[in-house]
This record gives sequence, structure tokens and C-alpha cells, in this order.
Amino acid sequence: MINKKKENEEMLTILNLTKAYKNVKAVDDFSLEIEKGHIYGIIGPNGAGKTTFFKLLAGLAKPSSGRILVSTGESLEKYREKMSFMIENPYLYEGMTAFENIKIIGGIKGETNEERMRELLELVGLEKTGKKKVKDFSLGMKQRLGIACALTSNPEILVLDEPMNGVDPEGIVELREMLLALHKERGLTFLVSSHILGELFQLSTDFIFIKDGKIAGITDKKELENSGKNLEEYYMEEIVRHADQ
Repeated sequence: MINKKKENEEMLTILNLTKAYKNVKAVDDFSLEIEKGHIYGIIGPNGAGKTTFFKLLAGLAKPSSGRILVSTGESLEKYREKMSFMIENPYLYEGMTAFENIKIIGGIKGETNEERMRELLELVGLEKTGKKKVKDFSLGMKQRLGIACALTSNPEILVLDEPMNGVDPEGIVELREMLLALHKERGLTFLVSSHILGELFQLSTDFIFIKDGKIAGITDKKELENSGKNLEEYYMEEIVRHADQ
């Protein structure tokens, strides 16, 4: 199944992407297009294949079959330099400050401009943390720092795996507002998974429904709103419809 909406420039085309572990297909025949400037909400239960899909995009897992094509024609390995990933939990140095973390991680990504690093900390609301160690940060603060570190490479696509997991309600709102600001001001394209469907609805422009390693449906916010259903109802309906096919 290919997402046939053509309103924006395509960035990636994913064709029949499959990842099998022995006899189990964690990702089973994924086909979709990632378009510039969209925020894709990836929805599915634990074990549906969301994290494996992200690892395939990041090159952390090798596909059993299928392809990921870059619209510009450049190699996927080269294009990954324009993508940033925060899969599962951000890797941070707990005994260091926010600035020390972004300086180290930014350096790994080739960013040495300390002024820009401070601007990124300000962007995520962590510019005033000073000498406070990351071990004393709330989970929401750690997630925001992880995103700041991911932005040091100035990516075109940002992939976030459950960034709101375990974050308190106030932190969730801060994360959502920050991501929406990045989308508006920088035109970033996002792929975001979350179990918090209400927040994902407010954040996303498009929705990809996954069940048992398969894509069960793809829609956008306008179509969802016109359906008169909430996100959970629409998801369940797509799962049933897909199972009947």
C-alpha cells in the first residue's frame, strides 16, 4: 500500500520493506512515501513493529527484503546524514550538564559551534539549567535535551520513538509545543510514535496505523476529522477493515 497523496515533495519512498527474525516478520511489506513538511504519527500497540521500522530507517537493522529510496537519487547511507533519530531512550551522560552533553554529542555529529549549541538549548527551553546535572533532570527535560542533541546535525527528518513515554502531563505539553514550533519555524519532517493518542492527534498531520508488523492504514488529519471519529476509533476501524481484506 502506497500513500498516494502528492501535495508535497517526496523525500523517501519505502517499497515492500520487510524485516524477519527467524519465522517472525517484525516489519512485513511496508510501502509508503514520506513527504516533506509532514508530521507522521506512527500508531500501534507494543510489538507492532514501530521501533523495528525506525531502526531500519536509521541503519541499525538490515532489511530482509525491500528498499528505501531517496527522492534526490543519492544513496540512503549518504542521506542518513540529513536524518536524526531518538530511538527508545536518548543516550545522555547523566553526570554532565545539558551543555556538556550537547557539546560532546554535537562534536560526534561534526558540530563545533558553541553558540549554535546554546541556541539549541534555548530552543528546547534548557538554556537556564546551568550546572545542574542531567541525572537531576525530569524525564521531560531529558527528552528535550535528547531532541536538542539530535538537532545538532541540522536534519531534514527527525525520527522520535515514544518521546512522551513516562513524561508528566506538563512535560508532554511542552514537548508537543516544542515539536510544533520546530515544524513551523524550520519545516522539519517528523516521524513520531506514541501511545498517547490525544497528544499524537494534536501533533500530527498524517497517521500511519500498524498492526502485527503490517501497515493497516494511512490517513491525514483532515480525513480523520471528516470521519467524525476520534483517533482510537479510527485506528480500530482500520485494523478491522485491514483484517477483513
